[in-house]
Amino acid sequence: MSLYELVFIARQEVSPVRAKELAKKVNDFITSKGGKIQKEEYWGFKNLAYEIKKSRKGHYIFFILSASETIIHELGSQIKLTQDIIRHLFIKIKKKDFDKNPTEMLKENQYGDK
Repeated sequence: MSLYELVFIARQEVSPVRAKELAKKVNDFITSKGGKIQKEEYWGFKNLAYEIKKSRKGHYIFFILSASETIIHELGSQIKLTQDIIRHLFIKIKKKDFDKNPTEMLKENQYGDK
């Protein structure tokens, strides 16, 4: 099993509660297929760099997960079918790059530094 980062953006019309439900669905999908969630963070409601599908803002959710490549492909297919997710990105990372500390995006969201 390899380590992957996943970031997805939920539409601006979605409530923060619904965005966290989407994160729970991803979490449940990964664990049901035998993968493991290493880290999960809700980065908040942020401006997009450019308009995507008529949205100017979105809810950012970040994961580090351990899963096989087939599970990642299945999850990518499921995310593409979800109307509330407008973008997603998987990045394969090395185990030495994994950091259990909160990311800078989460720190920025918690302390309001911009």
